[in-house]
Amino acid sequence: MIHKSIVIVGGGPIGMVVAIKLAISGHKDITILDANTGGMQDGRVLALSYASCKLLESINAWDVNLATAIKQVHISHSGLGISEINASDVHIPDLGYTVKYTDLCNKLQQCIANYSEIKITKAVVQTVIPGKNYATISYDDEEYLTANLVILAEGGRIKLSQVEYKEHDYKQVAIIATIKTELKHDNIAFERFDDSGALVLLPHESAYVLVWSCPLEEQNNLKNPENLTKRLKELKFMKRFGKFEIQGKVHSFPLKLRVAKNRVLDRVILMGNSAQTVHPVSAQGLNLGLRDVDALLELTDGDLTKVDDYDKLCANDSQFVVGFTHFLARFLEAPHTKHLRGLGIMALSNCKPLQNKLANSLIFGNHA
Repeated sequence: MIHKSIVIVGGGPIGMVVAIKLAISGHKDITILDANTGGMQDGRVLALSYASCKLLESINAWDVNLATAIKQVHISHSGLGISEINASDVHIPDLGYTVKYTDLCNKLQQCIANYSEIKITKAVVQTVIPGKNYATISYDDEEYLTANLVILAEGGRIKLSQVEYKEHDYKQVAIIATIKTELKHDNIAFERFDDSGALVLLPHESAYVLVWSCPLEEQNNLKNPENLTKRLKELKFMKRFGKFEIQGKVHSFPLKLRVAKNRVLDRVILMGNSAQTVHPVSAQGLNLGLRDVDALLELTDGDLTKVDDYDKLCANDSQFVVGFTHFLARFLEAPHTKHLRGLGIMALSNCKPLQNKLANSLIFGNHA
């Protein structure tokens, strides 16, 4: 049976970033197992916080020329209450950026090519079994290997029987589309709460990326660009953008919460969406995963036998983000809370220290 030092299951952004960070810290035998090892062809657009971009910059995996800055987030709902968070409020040049998933992954693959310590192997992993002396991986139906350490960063497809998960089905679907508007976006992101669900518009290149949380039963209807356009034109909020049109295909995925209550097992660490999958209402999924990577390497100083503090620290950050996004998804979207959410947004707007503290926690993490 083949034995490896470190195996990372999943070759997406989290898996590649942790591999590079481990190589920089001195580890020599790092293997990434991923079902797709060629050029990335993925139409998604990612929202990265300023802190996430600084992490990528530290490993030479950030190209600002491929990104669109977010300088302000405008939060509102269908009644009274508007809050605006500006980059200058938290003393950073930009709150975050949007970047194509494909561009980020290709940049990370270019970086990995500079590290002989990292090997990427095409493999479909079926199971991961923790163990006192080593972890065991089964892949491609009939193949097995063992490793001193396995880092699960494959997005949450593999569930371990030794891990207890907190789960919730929002009975919603995220509708994702690119919208070209008559008026320029001016690097402003919008988050709108009303009875139809949370609607997020992220500036990207010369258009917006729409992420709309809708009831599950509307999925098939709204995946049609004409139907989606018609529904959006019914929203008073959309009138501020002038004329608009849907560009390209409309994508969707069901919205579910899943959080691992223990992310460190014998010879196995859960990271990114393998540890927590959250509602996209606050655009925290990938950013939370990248903070996992930073915490692991900072706390252990490269010695991956020292992971107890990592589990505790990441759990604090995860609990804050999960609690905040779950609150937004369940409470602020509910029709009967219309006036309460208006008061909440107004209170946030009128209390800048609280608003800035919240913004800082979402950008840099909550590790208290």
